[in-house]
Amino acid sequence: MAASERSSVPVTIRILDGIAHVTLDRPPLNVLDIDTLRALNGALQQCDAPAIRVLVLRSALPRAFSAGVDVADHSTSRLDAMLAEVRENARLLLNLKPLTIAAIQGSTLGGGAEIALLCDIVIAAEDTVLAFPEIKLAAFPPVAAACLPERCTWPRAMGLLLGESIDARAAQQAGLVQQVVGKDRLAEAADRLATELAGHSAVALRGLTSATRGQRAPALLSRLDAAIATYKATVAPSDDADEGIRAFQERRAPAWSHH
Repeated sequence: MAASERSSVPVTIRILDGIAHVTLDRPPLNVLDIDTLRALNGALQQCDAPAIRVLVLRSALPRAFSAGVDVADHSTSRLDAMLAEVRENARLLLNLKPLTIAAIQGSTLGGGAEIALLCDIVIAAEDTVLAFPEIKLAAFPPVAAACLPERCTWPRAMGLLLGESIDARAAQQAGLVQQVVGKDRLAEAADRLATELAGHSAVALRGLTSATRGQRAPALLSRLDAAIATYKATVAPSDDADEGIRAFQERRAPAWSHH
């Protein structure tokens, strides 16, 4: 497939034997602009079917699972649309019928890391770097703010939210990743696990996801809505938010306000 064709289809979906394979494919780093988030959400909606027992979310690109949400989509004119897709993505991943597996590698940043951490199981290649760099742009990641304190210790959660990066092994020790494999074994490991899990009773799998993730979903989405409301009320209208975007685009150090 030609590069131009690949970039025009940022998310692909393949369903076989009760397993849905959803692949991010927006070179070079799977940056999640609004259209890509919308395409991902459309693919996830297709997977919310009784016939699908397991969903595997992966990247087609060797350097990254996803470098996160497009910085340009944090601008005032695009922010509401972007946050709406982020919120819908969280709602879907927390309520899907199938068991969800994220297979991550390379740069797994910001919104990309949030998507992975909303999945039931995370398998990471050894070259994975997981981080939330939003604070450096005068922003914060709403999904991570809502779910990280539930997923790991408070000091680790705050460190990550304040921009620390961790590798695959550290993420495993923190309880954010279940399995770490060699980069050349990531696809094989994810497919093998998906096949094994898809061999279980579909009724039991659906019951399990409903009893675990489904029970957690309302409280987590409530925290996410509060985080988004805080973001819109305090961060979005600030001069620092505009300065963070401009400084990133102009590749210079930001000049923050003194408020």
